[in-house]
Amino acid sequence: VLVRGRPGGRKPASVLLVPALRMVLGTLVAGGAALALGLGHGYWAAISAAAVLHSINVRTTVQRAVQRTLGTAVGLMIALGVLAGHPEPVLLALVIVALEFLMEYMVVRNYGLGVVFLTPLALLLSDLADPESPEELIVDRGLGSLLGIAIGLVCALVVVHDRAAVRVERALAQCTEATERAERALAFRSRPPHPVIPVHLAVTVVELREADD
Repeated sequence: VLVRGRPGGRKPASVLLVPALRMVLGTLVAGGAALALGLGHGYWAAISAAAVLHSINVRTTVQRAVQRTLGTAVGLMIALGVLAGHPEPVLLALVIVALEFLMEYMVVRNYGLGVVFLTPLALLLSDLADPESPEELIVDRGLGSLLGIAIGLVCALVVVHDRAAVRVERALAQCTEATERAERALAFRSRPPHPVIPVHLAVTVVELREADD
């Protein structure tokens, strides 16, 4: 699904609708697929898809997918180690508080490290509310996360918007025009160029760099 953007003027509604469509499609498909496959806690798949799709382009989507996959894998090992010891509710609550602190501290610095502590936190909260087999929790979380991440990546590739390409084309045209104006000004060496010309050229170069990013 490719939605064309406009080269100028106000942002089209599709700029907001396309990310929303990706998010709705990804979470619905991930949650539905988890239920169809009989996975417990099917909402974990939907949450993973939403986390992956909470990005600005395909590159950052892939980065978040890799970080979430690796973070979830490490977090599952931490959760398995804690749950295997069958801690008392009081001790389990203390571990949850510690994980909550570490998660809040790490997630603003690195998303992958935040997921490392978020994963066991979610599992321990589920076990505290409704104790069940640790192995089942680990399997549900692992498969649900992988399913959601995979569906999120597919949605990011299928439902796209060319707003970035349009912005680059516009910025390149403006930069080219500013360069030509600067060259014409430099051709008249008898008088210095107007101060607005180099400022305009610098602004267009910065916009081109930001559009490329």
